[in-house]
Amino acid sequence: MIKHLKGINIISYYYNNFFNKKILRLGGKLFPFRKTVLILDDNAKMNLEANLCVNANCIKPNGRSSIVRLDNDSRLVVKGEFRIYYGGDICVFEGGTLEFGGGFCNSNVKIRCKERISIGKNVAISHDVTIMDSDGGHTLDYDGYKSSSPIEIADNVWIGSRAMILKGVTIGEGAVVAAGSVVTKDVPANTVVAGVPAKVIRENVSWKKN
Repeated sequence: MIKHLKGINIISYYYNNFFNKKILRLGGKLFPFRKTVLILDDNAKMNLEANLCVNANCIKPNGRSSIVRLDNDSRLVVKGEFRIYYGGDICVFEGGTLEFGGGFCNSNVKIRCKERISIGKNVAISHDVTIMDSDGGHTLDYDGYKSSSPIEIADNVWIGSRAMILKGVTIGEGAVVAAGSVVTKDVPANTVVAGVPAKVIRENVSWKKN
């Protein structure tokens, strides 16, 4: 349920929720706050099973924008209410699929999806976090090298400020990624990982919002 609609771009709201054929409203709506930039390429689809808020949490107009870009044949699937705060930069490249199960990304998040990124329910992603399932336009030359590999973030995960989640990683349910960590390997459920590269520093943990 959207509690606060002040700052919604009304024209964009009505166009995208009633006329834009690239947005499939399957029980949810798009709430584009001021300075939301949507770039939906040919055959891109946004499947809204729940509400998606973009450029949210601006207490006052501050000139900040958020960008959601879906390239050709890409998909953004929203299964649980999700909020992208101001300064967000979301890009799903051609043929990629990004899935939001529910939760939020705080300010200045960067998500780059080339293949598949799945984010579960009740996921808290803090400021300045980067999530990338590929090496972008760069490659390395060695046997077994993959330039991209899916990322899966399970339910109830908390990702701290300025963390980086890189290709091929699975983060288990209830895990906590400490601020500034670079995650290059799988994270077991209910653990805290920290460092560069991130390693388990505590087990059998749980967390909740204050």
